[in-house]
Amino acid sequence: MGIIVSSFPGCGKTYIMNTHGDKAKMFDALELMGEGQDGEYDYNKWVDNIMGVVGDYDIVFIPVAERLLDTLNKRNIDYDIFYPSKERRGEFLENMVRKRVFRNDIMMLDRDFDKMVDRIDNIEAENCYKHKMNEQGHFIGNDNAIMQYINNIKQNPVKDEKEHSERVGESPRGENDNEAHEERNA
Repeated sequence: MGIIVSSFPGCGKTYIMNTHGDKAKMFDALELMGEGQDGEYDYNKWVDNIMGVVGDYDIVFIPVAERLLDTLNKRNIDYDIFYPSKERRGEFLENMVRKRVFRNDIMMLDRDFDKMVDRIDNIEAENCYKHKMNEQGHFIGNDNAIMQYINNIKQNPVKDEKEHSERVGESPRGENDNEAHEERNA
């Protein structure tokens, strides 16, 4: 069973997909969209789609869509969220310009950067494990927790369905993991 990772734009999902694509799946908002009744998005369907593939991949990346995360929280589904500190705003915008991201996407990130960080900071859910990246140059692809997770998977691949079933039942994190990240990022 894999982990669900919600990632702020520009945190390095694409890097992981390029280096470990056979182990990772990335959902973007357009892929997850399914019109519900009255034109509302069906966030439970989004979560059902995510949960439908989390057993097939080691990492499933999802957007930081507020209502999607609220649905994960309501359903008590564990996920990690990676996001930068507000001080890294300029670095993230420069990276987007360098990668030639669409102008409107850059403008939207510029406008909403601080609000997005504040919103993530204010998530209070036991199933949400926050990883605030304070240091310049810190991204998912060089994050110790993610790289240790990937290296453990490479060293201990699932060999058969019985072993996979046993692994799925085990929690990949201890109770103190989230607190350690919060203390380190405080």
